[in-house]
Amino acid sequence: MSDNTIIFYDIPAKNELIWSPNTWKIRYALNYKGIPYKVVWVEFPDIESEMKKLGVQPTDTYPDGSPGPCYTVPTIYDPKTKRHITDSILIARYLDDTYPDRPLLFPPGTRTLQAPWSDVLTWPFLAPMFQFLMPATTWVMNSSSDKFLRNKMPIPMEEVYPSGEKKVEEWKKVEKGFAKMEKWFEKEDTFVCGDTVTFADFALGGYLMWIKIVLGPDSAEWKDVASWNNGRWGKFLKSLEKYEKL
Repeated sequence: MSDNTIIFYDIPAKNELIWSPNTWKIRYALNYKGIPYKVVWVEFPDIESEMKKLGVQPTDTYPDGSPGPCYTVPTIYDPKTKRHITDSILIARYLDDTYPDRPLLFPPGTRTLQAPWSDVLTWPFLAPMFQFLMPATTWVMNSSSDKFLRNKMPIPMEEVYPSGEKKVEEWKKVEKGFAKMEKWFEKEDTFVCGDTVTFADFALGGYLMWIKIVLGPDSAEWKDVASWNNGRWGKFLKSLEKYEKL
């Protein structure tokens, strides 16, 4: 590992699962640009103290939009510039600005177009998926992070996850969200910007990875998602496999 290897902070899980949609965006981005990095794993309850110790600035809001300050991952440290950067969109812009000789995450003229993609994916189109994903996330967490997440919820996670007829109805809402998003794509387009992979694709890929990993690659739920809209989402994630590792 060279002295200029980027440090990339991520959240661990059981069985070495890599699950976080937000850190997946940057994992994809670093791999796409071919930038060497070392992963430092930080459990949920340790993120704030670790970031404060490193002198990392908090973001202004929490992921749900409530007022911060909030200490989050992904965060990177780049020894080339001796800077810490947090928040996936800011990290992605930094990587393009600092390493412009490598493949661009934001082709010229697309930064404004791509900026809303992370929010678009979470609200309102795919919000019904969260009642499935949040409990399933705790089930793959290590004990300290599992406890931390459960303490954030007013009811047990097992009660958050829909069951019976409610599960059927809520899953239909999830499918409708994906169907609406599918209409944004031209039939022949593989990626958000046509044939060119961009950061918006990594935002979508991170979300799909979250679904696949925490619900399980062999689960009925993931098989549903992968097959919807003529298999678009399964094929889309497959197209990003080359960027899962350096």
